[in-house]
Amino acid sequence: MVARSAEHGMASGAAQVRVEHERETPQGWRYRVVVEREGAAATEHEVALAWVDHEHWCGGRLAPSTVVERLFGVLLERGEEIPARFDAATARRWFRELDGELMRRL
Repeated sequence: MVARSAEHGMASGAAQVRVEHERETPQGWRYRVVVEREGAAATEHEVALAWVDHEHWCGGRLAPSTVVERLFGVLLERGEEIPARFDAATARRWFRELDGELMRRL
């Protein structure tokens, strides 16, 4: 069980990201993440993070839950619409600068 929480600034206000649950899978991890935005209902997301993406983004130096929390921070600050369920690797297709931006925050 993981309980991580962080605030992230957005153009439209602040958002609170809570990584609430971690489950290990044969390919990596699955997380339940709750995003609370000012003036909006909280949203729940299920995100998969593969071992290979964890290694690519942080070289294995940080907890996978930290990578997920920072990934959400980048997506929120960019104003991305975050699906209820997705694989972290697919976020690379949403904008090309994701790898560099995320690696700077890790």
